[in-house]
Amino acid sequence: MTNRKRMTLCALVAATILTASCESEIVAPVLDAGLSTSAAAQNTQATPSTLSATQTPLIADKPVSRVEAARFLNQATFGATGADIDLLMSIGYSAWIDQQFSLPRRQTYSKWLETDGPRSNPVDFADGNSDRESAAWYTLAKGQPDQLRLRTAWALSQIFVVSRSKVGSSIVLWMDTNADGAFGTYREMLERVTFSPVMGRFLDYLGNTDNEGRIPDQNYAREVMQLFSIGLWQLNPNGTFKLDASGQRIPTYSQSDVTGLSYVFTGLNMQSGGDRYGSCRDDSGRLLPPTNDSKLLIRCELSVFPNASPRQHSFLGVSIPAISPWNAIARQANGRKNIGIALNTLANHPNTAPFISKLLIQRFTTSNPSPAYVARVAAAFADNGKGVRGDFKAVVKQILLDPEARTPAIGSSTEFGKVREPILAIAQLNRVLNASDGKGNVWAGSVGCRVYFNLVTELERPYNAATVFNYYRPTFAQPSGKVAAQNMVAPEMQITDTTSVLDWSRFLQQTLQRGGTGCGNAAKIQNSFTYNEFWAESTNAEQLADKVLLLLAPGANWSDLRPALIRSINSIPGVTQANRIDRIKIAIMLTMLTPEYRVQR
Repeated sequence: MTNRKRMTLCALVAATILTASCESEIVAPVLDAGLSTSAAAQNTQATPSTLSATQTPLIADKPVSRVEAARFLNQATFGATGADIDLLMSIGYSAWIDQQFSLPRRQTYSKWLETDGPRSNPVDFADGNSDRESAAWYTLAKGQPDQLRLRTAWALSQIFVVSRSKVGSSIVLWMDTNADGAFGTYREMLERVTFSPVMGRFLDYLGNTDNEGRIPDQNYAREVMQLFSIGLWQLNPNGTFKLDASGQRIPTYSQSDVTGLSYVFTGLNMQSGGDRYGSCRDDSGRLLPPTNDSKLLIRCELSVFPNASPRQHSFLGVSIPAISPWNAIARQANGRKNIGIALNTLANHPNTAPFISKLLIQRFTTSNPSPAYVARVAAAFADNGKGVRGDFKAVVKQILLDPEARTPAIGSSTEFGKVREPILAIAQLNRVLNASDGKGNVWAGSVGCRVYFNLVTELERPYNAATVFNYYRPTFAQPSGKVAAQNMVAPEMQITDTTSVLDWSRFLQQTLQRGGTGCGNAAKIQNSFTYNEFWAESTNAEQLADKVLLLLAPGANWSDLRPALIRSINSIPGVTQANRIDRIKIAIMLTMLTPEYRVQR
């Protein structure tokens, strides 16, 4: 590789870790399933803001500029559009969020998979190369108006992880579980998760039992604590670690807590004779008649069967009562009651608010929130102002409107922001160019038809994380470099290396050259692009550059990028329709390849 090419590649990769240097060779991250990482990253205490946990200085309710409006929308949706910006500038942040909260779901992922996709485009739906589950996700992400709900659902799915690699096409039901619970409470979501047959299959607790002296499977008991609620280490309300007298972190639970909790999650199954028989709903939410059809039973809440463990258990200092083994009905009812005791314990644990709040901040706005930012969001989690704990509406609103997220001076700092993960980049491209098969669908590839190459097919295919630990760890930092040295993290960099960067550039070049996504140079284009969003500006290089940067890279420093874009745009005459389209393509491609785009401020 020539030195110039190496430096360019280094810039594309290393600049996305916020403050990294290209002085040394790139070290590709090592992927693993655990949560361990460098000591510096584990003890991250990055403080990009001097605001205290109780200070809530007023921010302007309406964006001070279209750039600030676009920056907000890129955090809250799958991509800002000109119409979105106009609306936000008119009604302001709070009204926009409240409007999103009030929007009903117009389409579910399962309905698209079972009805809408095959009805609107039977040819592509029947094509064995079409990844239908991903198509359901991309179609809704691109076109549905309830953007904040679906964006929140994606954030939740990276906490409550289920992978289609194990559950297959049932993953669309899990997509709906996240979307249905996105604007509810954390406790409600924890119940949805626990009683979901999809999660039961993924973490192996369907039919879990201690009959004949067996020890129940402990998978779910461990992960519901480690990943879904309280985390590994005791936390202060601002998300920093509590330390013992020796200065060491304090574990939140022990193996005996895992064992005790595993007995609670026994007796759960989706057989038709349980206490939730007849609770199945169709893809429109209508209650179905009682059924023994296994394909329909997966739509039911799990039942608690009489083989729930009768033993007394304890975990985290809470006693779970014994159940009489002689009364089947009481054993079933009390088994469900005991699960409720366990879920209440986790939902009300002091760790849960800061642990979940920080994870959600990382998914929306910045990888390294200050302790004060975490504390303010955790306070909204603890009480939404009306005595409700875990209200996701209050939590999301605080994340998006927190002064650390909305103050331009903080947003443009080198410490603030997050690496844009591949799936969000693809979704944004689809949204701003209105990708469609002509009938509103957005198709995706499979191993035999790599519409998205390795970037999504291998690294971040929707709802296809390799393990329950998500595509990347929230505490990830490369073992050397400025990120770790500054006690910071860059989670998305765990799936960013030289190969993925080259794949991304190849995807952009070939896709934009074709005018849509397809399965090879000779194959048909499954999704075609339209250029209406940028058409009015396409004859003026300065205006086109500004519009592309506004939608794709708001909040970034444009001082070097803007002149380069203008020169590239001006190299193409803006006369014919084809010329104008080429101008739009080159401006988008060059922007989306830059560090200014890859780091979302």
